[in-house]
Amino acid sequence: MKIALEDANKRLRPIIRSIDKRADFVSSLTEGDKPGISLTLSKREKSKTIAIPLEAVVSAADDPIQRHRLRGRIKRAYDRMLFVAPPMASTKMERGSTSADGYFRPSGGGNRR
Repeated sequence: MKIALEDANKRLRPIIRSIDKRADFVSSLTEGDKPGISLTLSKREKSKTIAIPLEAVVSAADDPIQRHRLRGRIKRAYDRMLFVAPPMASTKMERGSTSADGYFRPSGGGNRR
């Protein structure tokens, strides 16, 4: 199951473009026990590298279920890359301004007849 890097890029490009059209990616083949592709996604000075098994890329071309799984794997990595934790909520109790009449009293008095 040998695949050229150009063929892998042709199969991965539409999947990545369906996630975000402005995302950049660089792929390289990895050798070893489980051959695969090392995919580096980048956008807005952030980057994330994931390893994709070669079988997943090859089977994604023929089977729509495998293509959906591969897209989900890439989408999760993309979302993790762009995630920014929200600021921590403050537990400090805030008080209104004090006046001679006490807290939260309207200064005009309003219509109280």
